[in-house]
Amino acid sequence: MMPMSKRIWPGCVAVLCCLAACSPGSPTDRADANVVPRDDRIRAELAQMADDFVNYRPMQGFMHEMPLAEAYRWQDEMVEIMAPSMGAIVGYKTGGHSPGPGFSTFPPEGIRAYLLAGMMRPSGTAVRVEEFRVGFLEADFAFRVGDSAINDAQTDLEILAGLDAIIPFAEIPDPYYEPDTRSINGTIVANMGTRMSFTGEPVLLEPTQEWLNRINNFTFAVYDENDIEIQSGQMHGWYEPITVVRWIRDQISESGKELQPGQILSLGNVGIMRQLHEGSPRGPAYTSNQFRLEYHGLTDKPAIVIINVDR
Repeated sequence: MMPMSKRIWPGCVAVLCCLAACSPGSPTDRADANVVPRDDRIRAELAQMADDFVNYRPMQGFMHEMPLAEAYRWQDEMVEIMAPSMGAIVGYKTGGHSPGPGFSTFPPEGIRAYLLAGMMRPSGTAVRVEEFRVGFLEADFAFRVGDSAINDAQTDLEILAGLDAIIPFAEIPDPYYEPDTRSINGTIVANMGTRMSFTGEPVLLEPTQEWLNRINNFTFAVYDENDIEIQSGQMHGWYEPITVVRWIRDQISESGKELQPGQILSLGNVGIMRQLHEGSPRGPAYTSNQFRLEYHGLTDKPAIVIINVDR
């Protein structure tokens, strides 16, 4: 990951200087605060959030009240700001579609963010705990878009026909914020604190009812480096993958976008998460050196993605 220490993106320096000049002080100073347009102030905040995240400093919360559609437009700008260090868009991720209590910093209907090229790692990549601040190991599930016809698909089988592969997928999000400053709009704008994603070998699929049944009913498990099972589960009763793909497709369509062949669609966690650091409310730190996610029941062999932890 490219260092970006103390970097402010072009176009934001003047805004930040003006913000400093317009900080609260005399009545005249406070009156002059309106000189800086709201959008420019938000862009300066995004530049600082991006710089803090890439350089492992806690992000200040994004406390602006606005409709979700507007928050997603600012997410687009955040991704543009991060592109020089994090790369181009390679897909989307979502969360909040599993059963049980929702996340207080997710919209009730679910949340969407971008996957960027610089976040992606092949299966087996070794990471160090020091590469994250509040990161956690998360077992996920993903598809690869195969045909742009998915943007007009109506039935589940038509949506499945727009996908060409299942991607074994795990990630390490790192939602690192100043304490008590995280919000729904802030989670959207900060791209869900996405730090690293890991992909295994694609499993090619076919648009048949048999494959749809496999996708809705496969099982999964996470193992450590000694082949000891950490936790297991099943997709049935968790979420229906094609339903979540439909949600992503419709959500980005509302934002004026379309899915493109080759893009990765991460559908959210499958209920197996382990914290990397001590002192987390998610539980004790994960002490094993490997987090190996396997899907069973899709083909005669397990589909696998591995995160190694270099201690």
